[in-house]
Amino acid sequence: MEVSGYSGDAGDALQYEGDWFGNGLFGNNYHNGAKFTTSDRDNDQYCGDNCATHHGGGWWFNYCYYGCLTCNQNRYGWWTLPNQPKVINSKMMIKPQ
Repeated sequence: MEVSGYSGDAGDALQYEGDWFGNGLFGNNYHNGAKFTTSDRDNDQYCGDNCATHHGGGWWFNYCYYGCLTCNQNRYGWWTLPNQPKVINSKMMIKPQ
């Protein structure tokens, strides 16, 4: 996956630069170049677990994520949204090269 040039008001969870909950893992939420991971094909960089199995949905995971629109657990969503990190409705659009 190639992601860049985000604009909008939801925050760029695919290129998140911060330190998630003070865990010291800066840059682990950069998803540029990430491969799609499913429960039967572990392509993420997280060596402790398969992110798709752990979070209940396939996605372009790096070290899991800061935003996931296919994860089926209520506590997961798009963590750069103001006030409410849960996503109720979304649309993914893919631009051909």
